[in-house]
Formats: sequence, structure tokens, C-alpha cells
Amino acid sequence: MTDKLFYKLWKDALEQPDRDMYIGEYGFPEWFDEISDDPSEITRVLKSIHGVAHMSVRDIILASGLTQSAFAVKFCIPLRTVEDWATQKRTCADYVRLMFAKSLGLLYQAALSDT
Repeated sequence: MTDKLFYKLWKDALEQPDRDMYIGEYGFPEWFDEISDDPSEITRVLKSIHGVAHMSVRDIILASGLTQSAFAVKFCIPLRTVEDWATQKRTCADYVRLMFAKSLGLLYQAALSDT
């Protein structure tokens, strides 16, 4: 999948809170073959993207198995910032959450845990 297609799917996932609606909105566009020729694989990828798009920082930390302190050290972020994101006192940018999830290998785990 190209970065351009991933970006489109990510932005669409952020805008649609309902996963089934997100997946159902696509029908069968020509870019599906860029992902796979297997409809179940396409669904798995879309579930994964949507799942990660709607993970909070707290969810990401829990899924990583790290403590907030270890997470802060891993990503060189002040602990107070991580705590504020985890308690939603401050908002973490969507693209930052995506970088965390990708770095921790959570992108496709989201689909596998929700099949």
C-alpha cells in the first residue's frame, strides 16, 4: 500500500467513529487491489487502521505493556506530558499517536484482537 493510500485511509478512519460504517463506505474501489485481492485481508487492514486511529494514548501505553514512565523514556517525552495525554488533560495529536502505534508494532495487532 502506498503512503498516499494509507494517509487517505487514516484520515477517513479519524473522521468516522463507527468501524463498520468506515469499512462499508468504501464499497469496492479500484485501489483495493493495491492492498490485496482477498476481501478478508482488505477488511483486516481497514479494521486495523480504524482501530489504531481510535486508540487513546492510554490504550497505546496499555497495549505496549510499558508503564507510563517507561513509555516516556522510550520516546524521550517528559513524563508529565505522557501522564496528561493518558488522563486526557491534554490532547495528543493524531499523527503522534500513529507514530507511537507504528513504532510499537500495534498497527496490525488492532485488527487481530478484534476479528
